[in-house]
Amino acid sequence: MGDQKYEELPVDRVVTVEEAVEFKKRTASRVTAKEWRFQGNLGSGTHCTTVANQTPPQGAGEVVIAMDNGAFTMWLYY
Repeated sequence: MGDQKYEELPVDRVVTVEEAVEFKKRTASRVTAKEWRFQGNLGSGTHCTTVANQTPPQGAGEVVIAMDNGAFTMWLYY
């Protein structure tokens, strides 16, 4: 997944939906070409869905979620 942009979101804890949504809004506004972006470790599948549906919403194949020690590690393609 190339450059996963870990520098802006913590990888050592679960992030809140608000943190992930804010990160997506901030980064989506400066995107010039789509690429995979690390969205953080979220607490549930519902949280992942909430973030993926934020503008710009993800389409088919643009979300990767991995379960890891109770957290949902998420990458989005935007």
